[in-house]
Amino acid sequence: MSPAPPLPGFAARARAASDRVASLGTVFVLGCQKSGTTWLQLLLDAHPEIALNGEGHFTSVLVPVIVKAIETHNAQAKAVFKLDNDDALACLRGLIDRTLSRYVDSKLAPERVRWVGDKTPEAAVSIPLLETLYPGSRFIHVIRDGRDGVVSGWAHLTRDNNTSRFATVADYAEYFATGHWTSYITLARRAGAELGPSRYMEVRYEDLHADGARETERMLRFLGVDHAPEAIAACVKGGSFERLTGGRSRGERDATSHFRNGQIGDFLTSLPEDAIARFERVALPLMRELGYPPAAAIAR
Repeated sequence: MSPAPPLPGFAARARAASDRVASLGTVFVLGCQKSGTTWLQLLLDAHPEIALNGEGHFTSVLVPVIVKAIETHNAQAKAVFKLDNDDALACLRGLIDRTLSRYVDSKLAPERVRWVGDKTPEAAVSIPLLETLYPGSRFIHVIRDGRDGVVSGWAHLTRDNNTSRFATVADYAEYFATGHWTSYITLARRAGAELGPSRYMEVRYEDLHADGARETERMLRFLGVDHAPEAIAACVKGGSFERLTGGRSRGERDATSHFRNGQIGDFLTSLPEDAIARFERVALPLMRELGYPPAAAIAR
């Protein structure tokens, strides 16, 4: 079956999308899964100068597909001119540009947008690639106590009826610590240190929980957008737990919701001791570096 012919004006639309994105700043929100990246996305997208309206999985999903397609093309005997890494990057950049341009279109006043970006947790391990694609980008890394991340992740698997991958929640806790929390945070911080504080910032989930207005102001100042009290309040409201849950208060639990209960320190009552111990066995050095005390040192 032959592919459909390009629609009239395709080249102009593709060029317009790339030109539009090139005229704006790019920002990427990232962090280990279940660390509050969705919360941060919704909060920042509530600002009229920021378009952050999607989870594109550009590096984790598109890259393997593009690489495979190029390998298949180059394996053909008639492929005289082989495609290379620059071709892969050009393809990836074009697809991302078109997606980001749609994020801008989703805003009530697209002409006011100064920053466009994406929220994908896996971007935490791909900062160097995103920097290659979009030089000068800024990165906001949200960090959360990984033990609370285990609680949230296990609840997510339970909702999806997908816990059978792990014999116990303790097995999952060790997997989460090894395969996600420590590796994602370590790689993101290493890349962020090379970029410097003008390009990379960290936000603690717990600090955002304790004083959302203060942390929101820090992020808006980082991006150089309007950070007047009214703008801060609009962002805090856009990402508020009450708004996202249809009126539930923090601590009011709904196991069926992505926004389950909005609490910190939930692991102390929600995880069995062996799950906490197996997470800490892997993650304790990084926990100490980040200031998260072991469970044994927390007064109950």
